[in-house]
Formats: sequence, structure tokens, C-alpha cells
Amino acid sequence: MKKNRSASILFKAVSKNFLNICRVYPKLIYMANHLDKFTEEEKYNFGISIIKLVMDTCGIKVEAFGLENIPQQDGIYLCANHQEKFDPLAIWYTYPRKMGVILDDKATHRPFISELCKIIKAQKLHRRDVRSTIQSINSITADLKSGTNYMIFPEGGYELEEKVLGEFKSGSFKSPMRAHCPILPVCIIDSYCIFDKGYKTTKPIQVHYLKPIMPEEFENLTTHELAELVKSRIKEVHDIYQK
Repeated sequence: MKKNRSASILFKAVSKNFLNICRVYPKLIYMANHLDKFTEEEKYNFGISIIKLVMDTCGIKVEAFGLENIPQQDGIYLCANHQEKFDPLAIWYTYPRKMGVILDDKATHRPFISELCKIIKAQKLHRRDVRSTIQSINSITADLKSGTNYMIFPEGGYELEEKVLGEFKSGSFKSPMRAHCPILPVCIIDSYCIFDKGYKTTKPIQVHYLKPIMPEEFENLTTHELAELVKSRIKEVHDIYQK
């Protein structure tokens, strides 16, 4: 089922956007290779415009709930469960301000994604390289302190049973603990089944922004305890909607 769905997603994304790809991809490549010629706003806005174009032309509907729970200040660490490839796109589609992403290095070498990661703030994690991982954690911590927002998927993938939350890796929470920044739990519902009927889009993706966990709530916790706390907050909503 996963392979069939992945094929459906890829086929629909390419077939529905072939002309758009021919139009925007050259500019995306140019921008990714000449970053100093564009402002941060120009790069981010262009990246988001491509993401929204892909989502809209594929007919993928996204419903956002709890936008009022998003803190007004920046330097937010957004943690979401992970069901499908479109999860980060669904968050970018609905989040009202700039948002970077933390992802495994393996996912950043594909065409299109590679260029997007250059123009939209991205931190790559080399999970088997301890020194690189430490450098990434330090860099993410510094960015959070300076007001950069990041999203991360602490499960690390979506290979497990789709309706069940996987383990939230405790290492994902070192940076927000060090940065002493708000953590915003996000529950994603039904993204795994958007193409369950072949190339026809079915249910909309639901993105539930939950109440933030403020630094004073987790300052005395371990990273493992914090991971369990965030997972429990997401699970409360997940168990209500994910039938």
C-alpha cells in the first residue's frame, strides 16, 4: 500500500505540475545557486509559493485548527507527528509566519527538495555522524535563540503503522531545552490516506495546532520526559480524530 501510495503521489505531483515545473524549476535552481542575490524574504516567499502551487494543483485540501495557539513571538520549536511526505508541506501551507525545517540529510538530495532546502531555512541531520549531529544541535539552538522557527518530526519517519504514533526520539529535544524556547505540538490527521484511492484525492489533511508548552513547564524534565510529554499532548488529539 505504501509503495502504491508513494507512486500515486509522485505521479500526480509531476503530471499535474509538468508545465509549472518547466516554468519555476529553472528559477528555483538559479536562486538556490545564487543565494546572495536575493533577500531572505524573496527566497522564502518563492519557496512557499511553489509549495502552495503543488498542493493546489494536486487538489490536496488542508484544514488548519488552533491557529490561535501559535505564540506571537518567534523562536518556536514546532513538533508534529509524521504520516506522509506532504506533512511538512501542510504545515508550510497553513503556518502564518516563516518556518524552517529540520530533516534527515538523506531526504535533502532529491531534485527539487534539494533546492527548496537551500532557499527555505533547513537544518540537515546526519544521524550516523556524531560530530555533525552535535554541530547541527548547536546551530539549531543558536537559531532558536535568535528567533528562527523550526519544525521537526520527532518520530524520524513514517514507516510504522499509519494510525499509531511512533516513538518520539529524545535527541530531538536537546535544542529547545538549551534555547529555553516554546514548543508547539502539532497533530496531523489523515495525511496518510489522501491518495488511498489511486490518483484521486480523498480526505483533507488536518493540521491541529495545540497549546504551546512553555519553557517553565519543561525546565526540570529530561529530554526523554519532554519527548513523552509532547507525544502525550499530540496523542490526546490524535486519538479523537484518527479513527
